[in-house]
Order: sequence, then structure tokens, then C-alpha cells
Amino acid sequence: MSKVYDVAVIGVGGMGSAACFRMAQAGLSVLGIEQFSIPNTKGSSHGATRILRLGLHESEKYVPMVMRAVELWRDAEQQSREKLFHAVGSIDVAEPHSRIFWGSRDACETCNISHEILDAREVRKRFPAIHPTDTMMAVYQHNSGFVLPELAICTHVNLALAAGAEIHGHEKTLGWEKRGDVFRIETDRGHYEAAQLVVTAGAWLGKLFGQEKVPVTAERCVLGWFAPQRNAAQLSKGQLPVWIIDSEQTGHFYGFPIHGMPGFKLGRLREVPSDAIDPDLERRHPDRTDEMEMREFLAQCYPDANGSLLSMETCFFENTPDRSPILDQVPGEPGCWVLGGFSGHGYKYASAVGEIACDLILQNKPKVDLRPFRINRFQST
Repeated sequence: MSKVYDVAVIGVGGMGSAACFRMAQAGLSVLGIEQFSIPNTKGSSHGATRILRLGLHESEKYVPMVMRAVELWRDAEQQSREKLFHAVGSIDVAEPHSRIFWGSRDACETCNISHEILDAREVRKRFPAIHPTDTMMAVYQHNSGFVLPELAICTHVNLALAAGAEIHGHEKTLGWEKRGDVFRIETDRGHYEAAQLVVTAGAWLGKLFGQEKVPVTAERCVLGWFAPQRNAAQLSKGQLPVWIIDSEQTGHFYGFPIHGMPGFKLGRLREVPSDAIDPDLERRHPDRTDEMEMREFLAQCYPDANGSLLSMETCFFENTPDRSPILDQVPGEPGCWVLGGFSGHGYKYASAVGEIACDLILQNKPKVDLRPFRINRFQST
């Protein structure tokens, strides 16, 4: 008779690896299934560094989740003796009427997050690599920073394996069906049974469930790493925090001090997402158009970093219609949970999402209010 796992996790990236770890540590029998390598560059959990901001311009509703995430990143560090979170600070720079500025300020004030309000002159004085326009303002948060995504996935998976989880890479989930009290899962390598499912498949969620049930689409995004032309020390960890700049001339960009890969890293978040794409089709490789878009921004805001191109990579944003995640049971599928749709600002929460998955499976009250992330908000009224 085949083994029935307590829970199967479909997608072992940032969220799924944390879920496997926390559930195995809680004593559950866990099966993790990942269609690619662990880790990989196919989805949304690569690129050397990921921003972790405490006061989030998107909404103060995220603050409890990111504060819990920091605690759990530290816990995973203690258990693994790996350095996962670097508290280098963060700065959000924009015109005063921009949501990037007032949203960050309001979240910090409402949630008592340590921060300072800086004008453009003070930004230039403290962080001379940044060249804001004279009318810009900034929210500088002392305790924000960045997480190392590939190392964090490896750490969570190794901790999960040590706790007894069974994890499979290079195994594509083809579907599942409920048979009595268990889910029968079909992959391209075999069949498995589990009492409950946690689906953390990122950009593939909409394909696995259908858009009408789980409205998540994949967006192609590009990251770039550029060699400094001069003053490289001012672009390094210790002198530059993680940053977001919303420029009325060139758009909303985000980036990091130099760390983990050669060069100065940045990417763009579009106010209106690019056209949705099929995550199973080959993505358009980064090209000169992508490079010139970044260079236009660098020329204005980070001229010292506008040197030779070192690397470009594509990744997915997994967008919901309101760019807020889904952390809920799937309609019509009791025991099947979907945790995804983080829309380009999710990796910071991964450690907390692992704990949330465990609480949902065990029917414990989550430490985070999940009401804003229920899937029924997309239902027609």
C-alpha cells in the first residue's frame, strides 16, 4: 500500500522550501515536489539578493508579516549557522506626492518602525551615489535590508531534509484529484498521495488551477548588473542601503548595494504590468532594449554605476489583479491551500509564509491576519 503523506508541497522555491521546513519541523510527513533544480533560475527566487523593507509603501497590512519574517529568518540562521538576512537599511526616494514616499512614511509611522525623513540634499550628503532631483523626498529605514534567495532556499531545504522531509527535484506536477480523504498527485515520474496540498508554484499557479479559480499571471522582468565607472565604494554594502526610486522621468526602479554578484544590481517594477506570458514558453532573453531602459535610469539617478554591462537575467513576477498575494484555501478543494501571487514583492515574506503554511495545515491560528489575502476578494459580486 502506498504511503500517504500528511502534506505535499508543489513548488519548492522561496515559499515552498520554507513551508517544507516548518511543516517537517512540526512533525508532519512532508513531500516537496519541484519541477526544476533546487534552487533554479527558472522562476521568481533567484538573483543573489532580495529586498526586505519593514515599512512597506504597498500597504501597512504587510508589516506584521514582514516583521514575523525577520524573526524567522533569524531563527533559520541560528539553526543553520548561515547568514541569510543583511540589515543594511533601505531608502525609498520619490516626489512627495508619490505613493512610494507617503506610503512608506505612513506605514513606518503607523507601525512604529524606526525611520527618518530626508530631503534631497540630505540624501546626497549621506548617500552620495544617489542623485535625486531637488524636489524628491526619502524615507530611510534603519533596520531593513536584503535576503539571499538561493542560500535561503538551500538552507530551508537542508533543514527540511534533516527534519525528515522528502523532496524531489526535476519532477513536474501534472495534476491531482481528491479521492476520498486524500489527494492523488500525478507527476511525470509517478503518483503520490497526501492528506493535504500546499501549492507554492509561483508563476505557474494560474496554469495549475485555471485563471478563473486562481487569478495569477506571469510577467517577464529583467535584472541588470553594471560595473561602476567611479566611486565604487559608495555603491557597496555598508555605504549604500537597498533602495527604491520612483522617478517621474524614468519610472520605478529598485536595487541593492554591490553584493553576491559582480556589479551594481537594479530592476524595474512597472505600474501597469507587462503583458502576461505563458511561464512554460521560452522567455525573451534580455536585450539591448532592456539594457537601455536601465541605463536611462542610471544616467539620471546613479551616474557612477552606469559603466559596462556585466550581467542581465530574466525572472517572473507572479501577479494577481490587485498585486497582493493569495494565502487561502482553494475554492471547492478542501485541504488544498494556495500561497502565491506575490507580484514582485514577496521574497521577504518567505520565512513567514512557511510558518503560515504549517499553521493552516495544523489548523492553528496564524500569527498574521490573513483576511486581506483571501481569494474571495476576486469573486464577482
